[in-house]
Amino acid sequence: MRYFFILGKNPTLSFAEIVTVLALKPEQVLYLSKEAAIINLAQEIDAQSLMRKLGGTIKIGVVNAQLSIINAQSILNEKIFNDARNDGKFNFGISYYGVGALENEKQLAMEIKKALKEKGVSSRWVTSREKVLSSVVVEQNKLTSERGVEIIIINDGQQYFIGKTLAVQPFKELSARDYGRPGRDDYSGMLPPKLAQILINFATSPHSLRSSPLSLARRGAGGEVLLDPFCGSGTILTEAALMGFKNIIGCDKSEKAVSDTRKNIEWMKVYGQLSKVRCQVSQCDVQKLSQRIKTHSIDAIVTEPYLGPSRGKRDRKAIEKIACELEQLYHQAILQFEKVLKPNGRVVMIWPVFVLAKNESIFLNTKNILKNTSFQKIIPLAGFPRRGLIEISERNTMFYYRESQKVRREIVILQKSSLYDTEYDTEKIRNKPRR
Repeated sequence: MRYFFILGKNPTLSFAEIVTVLALKPEQVLYLSKEAAIINLAQEIDAQSLMRKLGGTIKIGVVNAQLSIINAQSILNEKIFNDARNDGKFNFGISYYGVGALENEKQLAMEIKKALKEKGVSSRWVTSREKVLSSVVVEQNKLTSERGVEIIIINDGQQYFIGKTLAVQPFKELSARDYGRPGRDDYSGMLPPKLAQILINFATSPHSLRSSPLSLARRGAGGEVLLDPFCGSGTILTEAALMGFKNIIGCDKSEKAVSDTRKNIEWMKVYGQLSKVRCQVSQCDVQKLSQRIKTHSIDAIVTEPYLGPSRGKRDRKAIEKIACELEQLYHQAILQFEKVLKPNGRVVMIWPVFVLAKNESIFLNTKNILKNTSFQKIIPLAGFPRRGLIEISERNTMFYYRESQKVRREIVILQKSSLYDTEYDTEKIRNKPRR
């Protein structure tokens, strides 16, 4: 079956998450733009369930047909309105994505309305000031229920893909989790729940654990262990719990961060019904992590560490000094991660990119951070065509930022070597002679 995915504000991250979660191959992608992706899947999906797992997707729907021309009759012929009933008002909306603009949208809507009336269905055309209908408009007008439908038209320049929306991003829940939690630290900054979901998927989806059957089996049994060693206010931990993880561990050197995390987890147990989650949160310096956590006991590490001071000088010299200090901190953290992480385990970590004047940027030195470790970078979109969408840096990383931000988030995905067996320590394996 063919499905469309309407991508979020960062389409590269959105698409990479979909690829990772669904274990896609390049040949399955039928269409890709900064707005949407159309994917061919062998099996039917539960769109509502999948939407709750994807942080970067706005809408999910099924593609009903490919047409060379668009008119009311062609749309009505594609079973999009099969659920339309004559026992009350039926709502419909139209959202257009792709090349150019949809001509005569009003005329098309009126023709659809007239055709429905001839079938005895009283309908209302839902419109918006924006180019496309937002998730809010779709939800409020019940366009994914039996009382309505959102028609999606995607134009690739040669043909039109016609479909209907099955699920939209749960904006109310995301907003409540972002702004309603009791433990907040607006000064230090907080990770958006949607980004936390994306990072967790990069680290722990079945696709990413394909080379580790034991971890995948444990995930299915609720036994996989996820660690956030810079837990802050606990966004990654609470999102992981909502995504089905039963064993989560959080650490932070800040007493306030640990307190905020505990408050938010207790709040989420009530708000999100997380009573069965086993969560350990403690105050701990990341450089002493292996003294607190058993060797090779963690399946995945997902974290946003300290990104440097939010105030102060922003000239090149000052930034280079901050970058050097962060490289040392992150290197010490990575050494600890290697001790507690299982073979083939992943680390998904945010590093800062400092933006100077004239669009000049300062990145952290990867070699300084990963020296004397077995970690290798993972490229989620390796092998996929760029098509003007996939914005991967020369360092094989992706970004999350707003244009005005002076510090951008660089998303780094690392995988530990499979050579590290639990019966050996890191140093023995590293110094083992090659044959």
